[in-house]
Amino acid sequence: LQIKPVNKGIQLPQIFKEKGIQQKTHEKFEKEFGGKVFYVFSSSLNRKKVIMNPEVIEEIRAEISRLEQ
Repeated sequence: LQIKPVNKGIQLPQIFKEKGIQQKTHEKFEKEFGGKVFYVFSSSLNRKKVIMNPEVIEEIRAEISRLEQ
């Protein structure tokens, strides 16, 4: 899991640039360990951390199920 804070000082384009740079490392991880790398974007809302891309939770669950088989 890559947990990335998305707040006023953090720009999404920078995060996606980093994701592109890390792509080969993620591919190596997937080849070596058989699992995928997921990005979770979090932000603060009313002093609580909120996942900004909640759809990733189901993707993570599906990957865990796949790995358990």
